[in-house]
Amino acid sequence: MITLREAGNDDIEALQAIGEATYREHFASIWSAEGLRQFLAQDFSDEALRNSLEARDQHLWLLALDTQQQPLGFAKLNWHRPTPGSGLPGAELQKIYLLKSQAGKGYGRRLLEHVLQRASAAGESCLWLDVLKSNTGARRFYESAGLRQIGEVPFSTDMEQIGMWVMACDLPRTGERPA
Repeated sequence: MITLREAGNDDIEALQAIGEATYREHFASIWSAEGLRQFLAQDFSDEALRNSLEARDQHLWLLALDTQQQPLGFAKLNWHRPTPGSGLPGAELQKIYLLKSQAGKGYGRRLLEHVLQRASAAGESCLWLDVLKSNTGARRFYESAGLRQIGEVPFSTDMEQIGMWVMACDLPRTGERPA
C-alpha cells in the first residue's frame, strides 16, 4: 500500500534522498562516476528543488510513501510544455521513479494513474514524456498505460549518445490549469 501526496518545501531532503537513490539504481551505468555526481548535484540541489517546488503554476511534485511514510518514489510534472515534434502544449512527465525494491507491486501503475488524473484535472490536453531508447521495460510499461511513441529526441551523457523516444497520450479535459 502506498500513499501519494503533493511535495512541498518541507520535502526537499526526502526528494533529494529518493531522487538520488532511484536515479542511481536505474541509470548509474550510463554515466561516469563524476558525470553522475554532477548531474545529481544539479538536478537535486537545494536551490533547484526549492525553485521548482515554489513554482506550483509550472511544476507538480508527487511523493509515493510506504505505510511508515517513507519515500518509495516520486514524480515530477511540468505544466503546459510543448510536445517535441508537434509543439502542442501538454503536461510533461519529466520524472517518475520508484526504488527497484518496489517493482512489481503495482506502485508504478498507481503513481502513473495519479499523474494522468492530475494532468487531466489541470486541463492539459495530453501527457507526454521521453524514455531512453535502451529502456524497453519502461517503454512497455508506458504503452500498457495507453501512451504511444510519437517521435524521438537526442540524449547523451558524458559517456554515450543514447537517444530517447517521445511518448504521449491524449487526456480528457476535466478541469482547469493551475493558477
